[in-house]
Amino acid sequence: MQNKKYDAIVVGSGATGGFAAKELAERGLKTLVLEAGPFLEEEKFQKATGNFSSVGSVSRIKAGLTGHHKQARASFYSEDKAFLFVNDWDHPYTSSKDFFLFLRGKNVGGRFLSWGRVALRMSDYAFRMKTNEGIGFDWPISYNELLPYYEKVEDFLGIIGANDNIPFVPNGKYIKTAGLSTAEQEFKHTIETKWPERKVMPWRYVKKEATPEDNNHHRISSPLAAGLATGNLEIRANAMVSKVNTDSHTGRASGVTFIDAETKQEHVVEADVVMLCASTIETIRLMLNSKGAKHENGLGNSSGLVGKYFMDQVPSWIFGSVPNHYGGELVDADNPKDNHGGIYIPRFQNLETNNYPTFKGGFNIQGIVGRPMVPQHMNSVFGLMGHGEMLPYKENYVSLNSTKDKWGIPTPNINIRLYENEINLLKAQVQTQKEIIAENGYNVDFAISPLGISSEYDLLPNVPWYERLLFKLNYKKSVALGAAIHECGGAKMGFDKSDSVLNGNNQVWDAPNVFVTDSACFPTNGSCGPTLTTMALTVRACEYIAKNL
Repeated sequence: MQNKKYDAIVVGSGATGGFAAKELAERGLKTLVLEAGPFLEEEKFQKATGNFSSVGSVSRIKAGLTGHHKQARASFYSEDKAFLFVNDWDHPYTSSKDFFLFLRGKNVGGRFLSWGRVALRMSDYAFRMKTNEGIGFDWPISYNELLPYYEKVEDFLGIIGANDNIPFVPNGKYIKTAGLSTAEQEFKHTIETKWPERKVMPWRYVKKEATPEDNNHHRISSPLAAGLATGNLEIRANAMVSKVNTDSHTGRASGVTFIDAETKQEHVVEADVVMLCASTIETIRLMLNSKGAKHENGLGNSSGLVGKYFMDQVPSWIFGSVPNHYGGELVDADNPKDNHGGIYIPRFQNLETNNYPTFKGGFNIQGIVGRPMVPQHMNSVFGLMGHGEMLPYKENYVSLNSTKDKWGIPTPNINIRLYENEINLLKAQVQTQKEIIAENGYNVDFAISPLGISSEYDLLPNVPWYERLLFKLNYKKSVALGAAIHECGGAKMGFDKSDSVLNGNNQVWDAPNVFVTDSACFPTNGSCGPTLTTMALTVRACEYIAKNL
């Protein structure tokens, strides 16, 4: 490998890294994917139950002993799925303001293997935030420019959904129509009758075949499998990329340096193009650590903005039970064997009118009603999660610590907090969740957000006192930022080199053969999940690379 020069190196193998590998390899480029973690055995996935862990349970205490004391805060963490999460002792990070829950899965396939697979398009309401709301930034691309790439990703993955004709969530291309459970159908009728502007739609989600196994019985992603099928792709697991190497005269990338995670041996590999798809915080960390003669403050950091305008989405949850009058129908009536799916209430705030004047931006609500997919110990049959939009603030940023991990790479520090706009938004978000639950007559078991835990949890007779105590100790009376797993920003796209890191093609202004297509490139974060958009941006960038480089 050290004597071989590639056409392209892709750092990271998750959603964006997988599509970068697929697109570049299919276009004939000899491509190397470097993944920090190992291949995962298919056998481990077969043993996983899919159940949620009890909040504050013994399994979470054990997680602290095995190095998952932070990762265990994930709502879907359990002992049988611990292999999907990093060891927090081996991969440390710090938070200098509000605690940030940095959930990671270093493995071939990345977080694509644990992603909830809800795939929604963003619209020009998000891409034109500055124009529409007078705050934040406009993206250097429009929805129409990204449209054909959304379609290409949807075609490949096979999305199940419905065209609901809601402007804020543009219609897509679907292989079959998504359905609602019996309880969800009644939920939709009740909510839209009371609040016509609060549209209730079924999830748009990726079919299960998105994570096949390879010939060696490893679980990988379908984009990686497609790339491997061309013969143009190599995947190197356990490769901790520490630095993008650059030419001292031109500033262009010459390749990368990586450290074998098992032997700690350092390697240098060369390529004509480098794509950074390591996930938001890891990409920022790598760019800041990639100093050179033309990049004194880190790769592409002549504007001083690498790491700045870091964002997350503001999360809140409500879990509980519904009246037992649905005849035991807990799944989609059209396909009883497919229990994936749920409900989605897209943003309805501050779009055509300023109907929520106490904050800018908006939130959505996503969840399930009448499906057995919520924490098992509560016997809950509904769960609703709010995702609130965070504005881009220069004061929210990711930086490097002087301390290093076990491979000698500086660890990241996450400096982020909620400002008045996000606090006001979060209050409205939680209030909306409570309103729609009350209107349906559901029973709330507990509600949790960065504002705190509602007292309903304390009053539950079926939850032992030690469970309640451990819950509060584990969550410190609130859910942390980062729990949405929608972090973005820090290497934002823009119109001008002076106020952005990347141009409209996701190229680093200061090193035009380096591309960043994971969520670090986002100028604003919208309120829906970023994954489908990052994959579409990746496909678009790969087309540009193949044509122009």
